[in-house]
Amino acid sequence: MRLVSLVLDRHGRLSDSAIFAIAVRGTLLVDLALRHRITDVGNAIEIDRQPTGFPPADRLLVSPIKSLDDVVRHGPVNQRDLAAEHVRRGTWSISGHWLRRRYIDESPEQTSRDKTRLTTNLSRLWDRADAALALVGLRLGVLSTSEPEPTEELLQASEPVRWLVQLTLDQIGWTRAVGQVMEAHPPTPPPVMGL
Repeated sequence: MRLVSLVLDRHGRLSDSAIFAIAVRGTLLVDLALRHRITDVGNAIEIDRQPTGFPPADRLLVSPIKSLDDVVRHGPVNQRDLAAEHVRRGTWSISGHWLRRRYIDESPEQTSRDKTRLTTNLSRLWDRADAALALVGLRLGVLSTSEPEPTEELLQASEPVRWLVQLTLDQIGWTRAVGQVMEAHPPTPPPVMGL
């Protein structure tokens, strides 16, 4: 929930970017792991599929899981689901009609505190959830700091879920790289055959 508040732009728009969707799914998995709902047990991952009461997390838990990579890349949850949850809880409201929908953060002071806490003194001791959120925010570029990339110290602060944080960061990086290649070398349409 905190991630989409950081991603919401100053005009109340929420990006439809695939990279943000990956970040949402990855941070939801991290949160589930911090709550011991996803556990790394050496050669396997154990998943407690009991409902959490949080609909986006529950959809991730019950989705068919080939691999966590697959869930992070293509899972059934994205930033719109978390925006809907913000609206349902009253922390956001909606303005405009569906074509020009804008969200209003009803607790901007909390979002401001998050931005300040996550960007000030990155070398201090972190709690795991803040470290994970800061790492993903840095990789997305939604946090302005003098350290634009995740640091080893920050990665260490995300233990014991570092493996899921790293998976999320890798998927964001991979998707961004593919997008840059596609932008630089767009596919050419096949020739049109005449009659």
